[in-house]
Formats: sequence, structure tokens, C-alpha cells
Amino acid sequence: MIQLTSKTLNTSTLNHLAAIQQTITNETNFENSVKKAAAKWDSKNSGAGKNAFKEIKNALLEMCVGVEICVYCENNEATDIEHIFPKKIYPEKTFSWDNYVLACKICNTTFKSDKFKVFNPQNTVIEFDVKPPRRTYQKPPNDDALFINQRLENPLDFFELDLVNQQFVFIEKFPEGTREFSKAKYTKELLGLNSRNALVTARKNATKFFRDRLGKYVEAKHATNFVELKNAIDDDFGGVNERISFDLEKERLKQSIKDDIITYQHPTVWKELIRQRDKLNKINSLLNYAPEALNW
Repeated sequence: MIQLTSKTLNTSTLNHLAAIQQTITNETNFENSVKKAAAKWDSKNSGAGKNAFKEIKNALLEMCVGVEICVYCENNEATDIEHIFPKKIYPEKTFSWDNYVLACKICNTTFKSDKFKVFNPQNTVIEFDVKPPRRTYQKPPNDDALFINQRLENPLDFFELDLVNQQFVFIEKFPEGTREFSKAKYTKELLGLNSRNALVTARKNATKFFRDRLGKYVEAKHATNFVELKNAIDDDFGGVNERISFDLEKERLKQSIKDDIITYQHPTVWKELIRQRDKLNKINSLLNYAPEALNW
């Protein structure tokens, strides 16, 4: 998981969201607010909402990791507008632009769903489960969430990927008993980031992919003629076009390799390879030859 760069919506779309949210706020009690939020969400694409949520979906797609990849697992197609604060618990955030990310259906419905914890009392380390029993309506005491909010927080400030031991699982960066530890532990467990074997294997494969592509980039960067360029890319990336100048073709291939890296799944792996480079000899050596990659 990585921190997301938020997009700005048109004023008309923001006003549309605010107007719908106000109808929820106007309800006389919490139960009615939850029910109104659910009804309004189900009909969000009707009328003026059609264009508004088309813009919202497009903005969230631009915020996705990789190419339309779930911001949580970084492995599956992002299909669902996901509420960071569940609308069944926080109806006042149902139509808040800052409460949306784009996730896959597995993360949204199977893992995260309406499960949520806060620190209560606020600003303490005491955990409190705010998901109410079925068919009950209980207003949460606050919104001091354990779940890491990618719109506001950098998940990599809370946990890191175990690359050195080649386990490819997330481990907490702070000691047990701290708020940071609780947030890291709760977020990774709620989303099943370590328990889903397919994700662990995918992160392992992504590590090999990034290392291989970075190696090809360095070889292409050092090529001084077409023969060396061909050997560098090993017929990948559409082959070498010798009908244009060597310098232009070299830059095209370098850009192609870079694009492969920055659009691939599991961008957390790439960021962690850079962050942990001092403990990863091969990666560190390659990055020394291509320091520009540190900013990709």
C-alpha cells in the first residue's frame, strides 16, 4: 500500500456531493441517517449523479496504483468505489470525496467490508470495534481510525515489506503498544495482505520483475551502439529499430522500460526496493548506475 495523490473534482461535482450529503445530515436520528445514506448511494448514478460519478470514477482511476489496480492489494482490477470509513457506520461521510478510493471487489466486500475499529477514547491506544451487530444502529464514538487512510497517510510510515529475508510480507515498523503498531497490524490483517498467499507470491514475482527491468534499463543506458542495445534488451520491448538514429532509439527503449516499471502491479515493492536499497546489494548497485530511477 502506498499513499495516494488526490485529484481535484469540478466544483459542480463537489456541490452535487454536498447537496446529497446534506439530505443525510438532515435526518433526525442515526438510524435514519444510515438508511438514507444507503438509499442515496444505491441511486447515486441517477439524474445529475450520472455525470458526477463518472467524473469521480475517472478521478479515482487516475489515483489508482499501476493501471486500474486496486489500491489495497495492488494485484486485482479496481472496480468498486470503496468508502474508507464505511457508510453504514459513518453515514456523514457517504458522499465525501475524501472518503473514496478504488478497490477490487475482493478487498472491498470479502475482506474490508463494514469492519472498522477506532481508538477510544480518542488519541489513546485502546482499540474499539465500531461495527454494530446485524440490524442494529450504533453511532461510533469518534473517527480516530486504526485503518490507515491512504488519502491522508503514507502506509509505508507504519509498516515495511520484508525483502531482506525474502518473505515478502508486511511487518510493523513501531513497537507493540504504540498507535502506529496498532494501525499497521490492523490494516494488514483487515485486508489480508499477509494471509493471502496469492498476494505474497505476486510480491515475490514483482520483486524479480523490477530487478530484471532495472537491469535491462542500466544495460540499455550504457549501450554505445545498436549491437550492444540489442544485447541489452534481449529482443524485448518490440525489438530495436535501426531505421532511426541510435540516440533516439536508445531513449525510446529506456522510456519503454521505465514505463513498464512505473505502471506495473505492486508499486509498494518498487518503493521498498528503493527504500531498502542499502540492504539489497544487487538493487543498490543498479540504482547507483541509474540514480534517476530513485524518483520514478
